[in-house]
Amino acid sequence: MKKESPSTNQPLYVISVAARLTKTHPRTLRIYEEFGLLNPARTQGNIRLYSPGDINLIRRIRYLTRVKNVNLAGVKIILEIEDKYGIVVIEKEF
Repeated sequence: MKKESPSTNQPLYVISVAARLTKTHPRTLRIYEEFGLLNPARTQGNIRLYSPGDINLIRRIRYLTRVKNVNLAGVKIILEIEDKYGIVVIEKEF
């Protein structure tokens, strides 16, 4: 997935904080990464660091999986289409 410029999207949060901010289990974040949905920065000690953009992406993935019942394969396709064409495939309903 596309990354925003480092100056505006600095990695700030370790996995436990990112999980708490997004109401997600840390293992779920690792699964998202294993599936290729998320690519957090890493420290020299290999600790994952999540940026504000990563936090927004996690929230988007959660919305698609929990509200729209899209599986992770579908989420990956949706995110790739949105990234490639600059469109939102499924908008959040309010």
